[in-house]
Amino acid sequence: MTNDKTFERIESLFDVRLFADVRVFIAGCGSGGSSVALQLVMSGIRSFTLLDRDILEPENVIRHVCGRRYLGWKKTEAVADVLRDRNPNIDIKTIDDDLMSYPDLVSEMLKCDVVVLATDNEPSRYKLNEICVQNDIPFVVGKVFTRGIGGEVFAYRPEEGGCLACLESFLQRTTFREGIKEIDLVSEEEREKVYGMEIEEIKDSPGLAVDISFITAFHSRFVLDAIARKLVERPKFLTPLKENYIIWGNRPVHPFNKDFQLQRIELPQQESCAVCTGRIANHVHD
Repeated sequence: MTNDKTFERIESLFDVRLFADVRVFIAGCGSGGSSVALQLVMSGIRSFTLLDRDILEPENVIRHVCGRRYLGWKKTEAVADVLRDRNPNIDIKTIDDDLMSYPDLVSEMLKCDVVVLATDNEPSRYKLNEICVQNDIPFVVGKVFTRGIGGEVFAYRPEEGGCLACLESFLQRTTFREGIKEIDLVSEEEREKVYGMEIEEIKDSPGLAVDISFITAFHSRFVLDAIARKLVERPKFLTPLKENYIIWGNRPVHPFNKDFQLQRIELPQQESCAVCTGRIANHVHD
């Protein structure tokens, strides 16, 4: 791929040459998105579009791939610098804007092969879900449950399964998702109590870096699978993942009952999904 020896140790196991023309859109450059981006660049991905509007703050660095020397940097620029340190030959476009109001969001996403959905709120996730469904763009979303007790990863595969809206309608039937209360889903009053540490069961932090790393590892592997599905030749040893949704428990805290608990689900399209149904109707109309 280059004249240096960057990928020499893994080329016999994983053909990085096949990823030469792949471009990945990273939506959210926090602890999750930055970790996935780093895993992908170390897997041979050379082209990225990074979108985030935030600045790296002191409280971020204990879980982020960017350390204290990046304090005050835009997260996109800080992550881009870390990625270039692993491979200086990569191409990166940074977008320092609000995903919900960025005017060229769709056109930028259409330039990419897969979207890494690593934002921390539901409105942005659903906005990207709708764009991806409407334009047949695969995406993978990862979320860490409050206090780092576990998390989940979901892959949207156009024509092959359900979308994020399908997943939400399905979750009430999944045992390991029962009782999970995420910080972005609680009321403003509850959020204030959380940030004031009045509620012991929920913390502002999503957990230790090691808790997050389990989820980002799954997240990265699903992204590589999404990329491989679009290639003419699949990278050797990168076997297809059958399931498109997994729930992982880090430790035995409700709803998990043991350390390192995993549930795998193959989620089909839900007949009642307005997003998927609308997409199919539009395709038929076209």
